[in-house]
Amino acid sequence: MTSSSPTRNLDPYLQTSYGGWAYLTTVFDRLTTVGKDGNLVPGLAKSWKFAGDGSYLELALRDDVTFHDGAVFDAAAVAANIRRGQTMEGSTVVAALRNITAIDVVDNYTIRVQLVPGTGVELPGVFSTNVGMMISPKTIAAGTDIRDNPGASGSGAYEVRDYVPEESLSLVRAERVNWDPEAGRLAGIEVEMIPDASTRLNGLKTGMTDLSWVSSANEVVEAKSLSLAGALGVHEVVFRNVLGLYMRPEGDLAKPEVRQAVASAIDPETVSALFSGTCVPSRQMYPAGSWSVDDSHVYPYPYDPAAAARLVQAAGGANITLTFGAGTNTEKSANVIQATLSAAGIAADLNPVPNAQNEPRYIAGDFESMVANSFSPKVDPAETVNTFLLGAYNLANGNAQIKSLAAQAADPTLTHEQRAPLYHQIWDLMLREAMFVPICNQTNAAIFNKKVVGAADIPWADLGVFDLRHVAMTK
Repeated sequence: MTSSSPTRNLDPYLQTSYGGWAYLTTVFDRLTTVGKDGNLVPGLAKSWKFAGDGSYLELALRDDVTFHDGAVFDAAAVAANIRRGQTMEGSTVVAALRNITAIDVVDNYTIRVQLVPGTGVELPGVFSTNVGMMISPKTIAAGTDIRDNPGASGSGAYEVRDYVPEESLSLVRAERVNWDPEAGRLAGIEVEMIPDASTRLNGLKTGMTDLSWVSSANEVVEAKSLSLAGALGVHEVVFRNVLGLYMRPEGDLAKPEVRQAVASAIDPETVSALFSGTCVPSRQMYPAGSWSVDDSHVYPYPYDPAAAARLVQAAGGANITLTFGAGTNTEKSANVIQATLSAAGIAADLNPVPNAQNEPRYIAGDFESMVANSFSPKVDPAETVNTFLLGAYNLANGNAQIKSLAAQAADPTLTHEQRAPLYHQIWDLMLREAMFVPICNQTNAAIFNKKVVGAADIPWADLGVFDLRHVAMTK
């Protein structure tokens, strides 16, 4: 198979992006997992529950798992992994584990993680990512560097045979496939990283590749045409990621009326047309079917160029800079947004930057706005709030009410039904701050030959990455 996502190393706790996680799902089992619909399901943890007072999260663990090096998976192994994530040099999961104050091994297959009061509600969802990937306690004790060669440190259905960072990964089925009977149905998997979508599609057309993904409009449309002709299979999913415009309260964007004018000047239908119908207009923060989404919510700044012009005039004019990843599918979007802003009296300068720099430099505060598709709703909305509203993106804009509601909604003693109305208020307040303008959700299309089994059921496809544990092929 081929993928556009890079992988720079194979240590779960040194990953910096979704793309890096994807390659590890076949090698390292996780405490929890997600199904194809994005909902949380058991993994190495059979079940979990919070204490009645929210003071700890208790996980009941599987008792039938062994790491490939012979070490037993148990509560002590989980404790060793969490401590490693909290303390190892360069760990990228320290923040995700920051609310865990202590780890109690109740018995061999029951563990409790003690929590900072009123926190930790997002942990079951977080454990479905690289944060919940378990490596052998033997590897941890030995201090082995697994960045380029995990060896027998995993318990997943496959082991690494060869690996070239940012180029290729070769997997072979493990001798011992543990608890998941649907995993490990292939003798091996060969993954090649190919950034160019047309090259990935050509690999399917020529028979060099069995499975890949495309999300750019031209390739999605061509793949659908080839599917209708019977040349290959296509399965489309709508991205969880929201394509939109981020803004910081700097320069003219420090004025609320200017941000509101920008929001009112953007027409989702016009932007969507750039993608040949493969970017579905949306003004929501979570996809339909998610428990925290407010299906009845009305976006406060619908497309209204006249209202935008009035706001600009009231603000005494406006000049902003639109940053975007050069050569990406946000470039045309930025150009269209520039034109619609200009029509409302907002002078918008385009600022193309290398795609690898776009996101990190925005987070660092280098740019006042950014057109991107990186707003990604997490499994649990508490993590979304921590990352995007209260974290580096600052979409809450210091709104004290949002901060208060977020603290209430993150109470682990509450049910989803009790938390949902709080998040409805949070999303509404955030959108009214106009620090982020949601525009549309792109389409990600799995493309595959007719021998591939399970291509329509691959988790994380709506994040633009993949979880290949259950993929199989006919002879």
